Amino acid sequence: MTEFVDAGTLVFMLSLGTMAFGGALLLATHAGDRSTRFWAMGFLLGGAGLLLLLLRVLIPLVMSIQVGNTVMLAGVACMVAALALYAERSGMLFGVALWFLASAVIFNVSASPPILAPVDVRVMIIAVLVATSQLLAVVILWKVKVEYVRLLNLLRASHIALGLAFLARFVYIAQANVPSDLLDPYPFDNSAIPSGLFFMAAIFLAFVQGPTFVLLKKEEADRKALEARERLTNEVAARWAESRVQAAQLQDARADTIEHFARGVAHDANNILGVLQLGYGEVAEQVKRHEPVRPAALELMGTALDQARVTTSGLMALGGHQAPALEEICIEAMVGEVGSMLESTLPVNIQLEQTTEPSLVGYTHRGFLVSALFNLAANARDAMPQGGVLRLATRHRDELPAGIHRIGEPLTGPMVDIAIGDEGPGIEPEVLDRIFQPMFTTRDHKDGHGYGLYMVQGVVERTGAALVVDSTPGRGTTMHLLIKEVSRG
Repeated sequence: MTEFVDAGTLVFMLSLGTMAFGGALLLATHAGDRSTRFWAMGFLLGGAGLLLLLLRVLIPLVMSIQVGNTVMLAGVACMVAALALYAERSGMLFGVALWFLASAVIFNVSASPPILAPVDVRVMIIAVLVATSQLLAVVILWKVKVEYVRLLNLLRASHIALGLAFLARFVYIAQANVPSDLLDPYPFDNSAIPSGLFFMAAIFLAFVQGPTFVLLKKEEADRKALEARERLTNEVAARWAESRVQAAQLQDARADTIEHFARGVAHDANNILGVLQLGYGEVAEQVKRHEPVRPAALELMGTALDQARVTTSGLMALGGHQAPALEEICIEAMVGEVGSMLESTLPVNIQLEQTTEPSLVGYTHRGFLVSALFNLAANARDAMPQGGVLRLATRHRDELPAGIHRIGEPLTGPMVDIAIGDEGPGIEPEVLDRIFQPMFTTRDHKDGHGYGLYMVQGVVERTGAALVVDSTPGRGTTMHLLIKEVSRG
């Protein structure tokens, strides 16, 4: 065998192969993969160190022996550090750094004057240091757990075998009785069969370790990618199922809302139709008997029609996105009309008290405003089941009144304040933020449907008005509906 290959040739092949592998791997690895980059640097430095050793006859001994072995040890340290990063055992990096510093110091001290240890001693030191590094690598890899262990076991076995090879090298040199020049691998004599066998084993194990680690990393990356795809598939399926559930819940909520809203509108419509039917029956009976029609019946029907107009105006305020046509409205006449409507709906234990400042002209939508005021008055009425005074007042203002809750536009300048107050229990702070939400009511659903104040909010927002709520628990509530005032000049 030694006739066609010697130890020097094997070392040369090992150095070129490791450098080529390390360089190619370094170029192919992205910067974020630290473990693979350290692995590539290890092979690149290890091959460079061996090449410096081979150039011993061409370069100074210090460069060849001390720098070459130090670079080679740095390469081994990079490879062990790569294993520590792969195994996620960053605490071992400190141990690897200590190993490299200790190894570099020990070897360079032994190879420097005045010690200048013989070649066989230096080779034995390198053998022990490299064997120690392989033991450290095995310790790092021992607790690694992967799904497919064959490549991991192969990598472990290669480090064990390489460590044993260097220990065997140490033992052979220590026990050899041949002259030391035959043991010196620099230059390598063709008769040094043990050196050739050692370096053949080193080449084989090095070329096993290199791709095995890369394949192990690829296998892990493929497994993580598969797991990620599975998680993504499961997440998409879960979100799809969740969206289906949410769609079904939304559909149910819409159906409940429509049913609830329709029930409320039907309730109001039935009341109006009942009054109209009663008035119509009375008028028809009077006409049938050729009796004069009594005004009370006509007033009753007129009140019902006014309530119908209020309801439809409120519905119009909720629907559509176009701004309503605003006009100048005489506030005194409009409030008087609302007051007349309210008087016919108030129970006997509630007294209506009106205070109107004359000559006020507001810029708003008449039907929307009537609907809002009637709904506010209905809430004030319902807040006093034991009776009391319902106050309806108008006045000029130059700034918004004080209040604990506001909706609509932050009006400035002259404005008309239409205030509706009650002597009820007031509104609790935790309830105040919810009173304008649709379907929210503090009354039983058979009496209230939670759309009155929601309609008021729609009127306020669509007509550029503002609403300020002034409520004190135990002392009543006043709703200030504010609209822009038309200049009196």
